[in-house]
Amino acid sequence: MSQQSRIPRLLVLALLAGGAAAGAAGVEYWHSTRASTSTAAEGTVPNGSAIERLESLVASQSHSMADVGYHWTNLWFAGEKRNWPLAEFYFNEARQHILWTIRIRPIRKDLDQRDVDLKALFDAVDSTTMAAVKIALMQRDPVKFAAAYKGALEGCYACHKASGKPYLRPVVPHAPAQDIIDFGSDAPVGP
Repeated sequence: MSQQSRIPRLLVLALLAGGAAAGAAGVEYWHSTRASTSTAAEGTVPNGSAIERLESLVASQSHSMADVGYHWTNLWFAGEKRNWPLAEFYFNEARQHILWTIRIRPIRKDLDQRDVDLKALFDAVDSTTMAAVKIALMQRDPVKFAAAYKGALEGCYACHKASGKPYLRPVVPHAPAQDIIDFGSDAPVGP
């Protein structure tokens, strides 16, 4: 390489420093405009507490309960087809999402504005009607499963009524929530 074709080292350093400064300014500008836009769009106060910020990010109970409905619906069809491992999966998923719902908002107000302890309500349902579903699944008994499933729906409805939501009445589903899953008991298990 000839001496004339080389870019002087000082010029390269100056170009790098200038590029870095311009890049840093661009990033700083982007951060400042993004922060004010996102807080305004979310309806949060820029100087709000960290707890308020986290609460604004948590999904609502209706979101987690939609997941419960999804899993509970598929549980019915897995049990109906006697695919007990799949039914147990959906049962466990539904139960975990109910617990997630309770963590999101452990206390609700009823229609008279009294506190309703959702954990206490769920503990009662979990130890009775939900336990009956679990036992029927473990026994792999389709008759007990159908009866227990319907009883659990009544337990769920009791919780909805106690929470001031009597219009949320669950019923035995007519169609699966997911039609991409093979509910049959002859579906392959394992790798």
